[in-house]
Amino acid sequence: MKETLMRTSPGGNRIGAALVDRRRVDTWVELMGASEIAHRMEHNNTAILPPIVHRKLRQLMVLPAWQGADVPRPFQADFLEAQLIESLSPETSALLQPVQKNHHSDLVQELVRFSFRSSMTPISLSSVCEALFTTKTTLTVSCREMFGYGPMALMRRIRLQQVHEVLCNPELRQRLGCNTVQQTAEHFGFASRNHFASAYRDLFSETPRKTLLASR
Repeated sequence: MKETLMRTSPGGNRIGAALVDRRRVDTWVELMGASEIAHRMEHNNTAILPPIVHRKLRQLMVLPAWQGADVPRPFQADFLEAQLIESLSPETSALLQPVQKNHHSDLVQELVRFSFRSSMTPISLSSVCEALFTTKTTLTVSCREMFGYGPMALMRRIRLQQVHEVLCNPELRQRLGCNTVQQTAEHFGFASRNHFASAYRDLFSETPRKTLLASR
């Protein structure tokens, strides 16, 4: 769908992309009683939609005219999510293309699993390769092929996502005994406060303290 997501013009270009939290997708699927949609998403990575269905998605992704960086721009996220799920239903006759698994994809899948198992201890690339019985070159090439960045960046991103989840959830903080940002960061292996705060801000566009305060 690269052609449908990018439009060039004499003045520059515009790219539109919708990223939806998988948990929200699961909620939609449960409400609609459409388990086959979850199955489709799990086993396919491309969907070619009928023109009328694609047009509905495109219309929902159009943002109002830009009026300045500080002016809020309303966006119909809920409608877009619902339309996205509906677009993947069998009734739309979407042409699905299955995920092509290979050695690289299997290796990266093992890396992701390993990242979650070891997310509370400092780790090095050498020890990761030793645990996965692979070489640095193979792991790095595989990871960049799948995600566009290296294995250590992927593992750091996973840990940042876990920190974000804890900071957003008071029950999780109580269960883990992490009542502050620093305690949460240290729990997931972040030793440098400055590096952690900078990486968190780059990923979530806000400070970890702001995330914590918003959950109280």
